Amino acid sequence: MIRLVHAGAAPLLLAVVIGISGCGSTDSTPVRSPTTVTRTVTGSTTAAPEPPSSASPTSPRAPAPGSSRPTAPSAVADESSVVRDYFAAINARDYRRAWELGGRNLSGSYQAFAAGFATTAHDTVHIFGTAGDTVTIGLEATQTDGSLRLFEGTYTVHGGTIVAADVREVTGPQPRPSGPSPSYENCDEVRAAGAAPLHWWEPGYAPHLDRDGDGVACE
Repeated sequence: MIRLVHAGAAPLLLAVVIGISGCGSTDSTPVRSPTTVTRTVTGSTTAAPEPPSSASPTSPRAPAPGSSRPTAPSAVADESSVVRDYFAAINARDYRRAWELGGRNLSGSYQAFAAGFATTAHDTVHIFGTAGDTVTIGLEATQTDGSLRLFEGTYTVHGGTIVAADVREVTGPQPRPSGPSPSYENCDEVRAAGAAPLHWWEPGYAPHLDRDGDGVACE
């Protein structure tokens, strides 16, 4: 059955209908989405250093365990040291080493050089001084028969090698008898003792008495 609604009630019915529709599932007020809260933490941060690249040519390499860093080549020995090493090799019968240190410049052949020490038991070299490349020496050559030969002169050294020598045998007065070596403070004492001139092989000789370093004191 159809019910007739009074015309005066139409506006009221329309309002009711609108009100009902406003209470439905669709809300006219926009829905806010949940707010995401972001907490910002401030502070200083140190970035981890990047490891050096193994391919970098400038990156220093640590030595392997048990190994040592290479050392720089040693400098050439000074002139007096070369002369000392030369006679040390001779005393050790290492004539090849002595040959390389300069014997090759003092003898025509290695065989002749080595044969020249056949009667030498021991050499004692005294360095009196070095002037540039020239080393002044005195030499006591003890022979295999127990006798003593004395030499003095100079060696010229270049680049760690003896290149020339001017050495002569001492043929002057024989060395004074060995015994307690006197000690002289100055040349006045040497002269008062009647020992002047005092040669390097004689008891009492000392470098402080030899002002020009030629192996003869209180000349």
